[in-house]
Amino acid sequence: MKIPGITSGGSSGISKNAPIVSSGSNASVEGRKSLGETPPVRLDLATIGRLAAHFQAGGLVDRIRKRLNLLKNKKCQVVPAKGTTACIDDKELVYLGVEFLAQYENDPETLAGVLAHEWGHACAQRPTSDEIQELNWDEIFELRRAHETLADEICGRLLFLMGYSPEGVIQFLQKGKETHNLKYHSPDVRGQIVRYGFESEKRKAQLARQLFPSGTYSNNYSSSLLDIV
Repeated sequence: MKIPGITSGGSSGISKNAPIVSSGSNASVEGRKSLGETPPVRLDLATIGRLAAHFQAGGLVDRIRKRLNLLKNKKCQVVPAKGTTACIDDKELVYLGVEFLAQYENDPETLAGVLAHEWGHACAQRPTSDEIQELNWDEIFELRRAHETLADEICGRLLFLMGYSPEGVIQFLQKGKETHNLKYHSPDVRGQIVRYGFESEKRKAQLARQLFPSGTYSNNYSSSLLDIV
């Protein structure tokens, strides 16, 4: 998938601050510009007690991971981490915060929504490191927000395909602090974007059921046949 085009702009005067984004690219090295931050601290499964079962075969996190990978033809892995909700690095390794997991382990709807957002980042096209160096900081911050917006929309689409409501992750976003900044739209706008993605995929599924015999394509996954992105 392609992100929205970048428009040129003058220097914002904040180039001394490397962008910090949940899409998790590596931080700037030796003064090079970057879209992301240093990944959070990865934890060993042996150190997180009962939560380890969620990452193991058949666990909740593992089941969601497999479904997301199947839907987007990815091979992302999920590992426990400290000091984050969730983020993904350039190698498509997803870091899932154990504090967040402990709070939402009985709420698969919200957990699936947060992980689906990270898969949205994995689906977004990114410039190479060398291409990033050619951008000014206004362009980089615009690109960051474009990534977050696209990830929210894909999140909604994936939630529909997995059979989850978008309300869990929308409520989670609205519980957080105000995020209208250079990285994110406000929680209310982000919620609308997630819901837009969900409803768009729902409409595709309805059209698929009209076009294809139910005996051949009997579930919502058939709507992916209409995906031209």
